[in-house]
Amino acid sequence: MQHSTALTKTACISALIIGVISAAFAFSTKTPSYAVTAGAVAIVIGLISLFIGRKNIDDMQLAAAGVFMAVVACLVGLWQLYN
Repeated sequence: MQHSTALTKTACISALIIGVISAAFAFSTKTPSYAVTAGAVAIVIGLISLFIGRKNIDDMQLAAAGVFMAVVACLVGLWQLYN
């Protein structure tokens, strides 16, 4: 049985993984500016993935979850920066 892996599925899953990694990095880093930068990069990647996967709701849900985790990373970094 063959499995087809489309570009949209790969991009949206990678956006989710990058978002989760950036959020984990934001919680573990000692430098808040790195957390904000990692979150911002993950947001951009997530938005590009949302655009790529806009025709399939399942792919969009994966990319939206990645964007949410990236926003969490940015907020954690900003909270650490200003607290």
